[in-house]
Amino acid sequence: MSAKRAKSSPAAETAGPASSIEDRALDAALRLAATRRWSDIALAEIAAEAGIGLGDMLREVRAKNALLGAFARRLDAAMLAQPVETDSTVKDRLFDLLMRRFDALGPYRDAVQSILDGMMRDPAVTLCLGPSLVHSMRYLAEAAGINPAGLLGPIKINALASVYICTLRVWVKDDSADAAKTMAHLDKQLGRLEGWTSSIPAFLKKSAA
Repeated sequence: MSAKRAKSSPAAETAGPASSIEDRALDAALRLAATRRWSDIALAEIAAEAGIGLGDMLREVRAKNALLGAFARRLDAAMLAQPVETDSTVKDRLFDLLMRRFDALGPYRDAVQSILDGMMRDPAVTLCLGPSLVHSMRYLAEAAGINPAGLLGPIKINALASVYICTLRVWVKDDSADAAKTMAHLDKQLGRLEGWTSSIPAFLKKSAA
């Protein structure tokens, strides 16, 4: 496997202290989702699990699926918490950044499976996740040295999103102690992306446009 991994932030740094109402609601929702279908969880249950009055929670969290955006932002922060190695290839940077994201997802594996199942049952989940995913992939691209702007921008973002979602479905079932299955799949997908984009200047090359 050619891609290298830099030292990742501990998963505990991802969550941090749950101080805001949104943070507490998100933590509560993820705890419930670890044992329940995401589609079956009500806002009132999340408020009760978080120890927050429903009225107080609704001032910051208007819908359950809005918490998915907060979850994405938490993962973005973990993914970007440390700088990437500037002397590595863009492929290696993408590998490192995405593995940081999967490391941050580690404590929430059962909840993520519930959310993925929810995407199959409820189109609203996918609609809420879509904009957050686009933002996350833009941050990923920029951190790796890929310019997500211009005419090719949407192609780049969609390609990265495809790699991420495809690998996420492997990760959620990866029972290896060192995430070997996830890393192997991600390395393979990025290799394919590198080949597919060979005709697009500077997409997965060291000096991205």
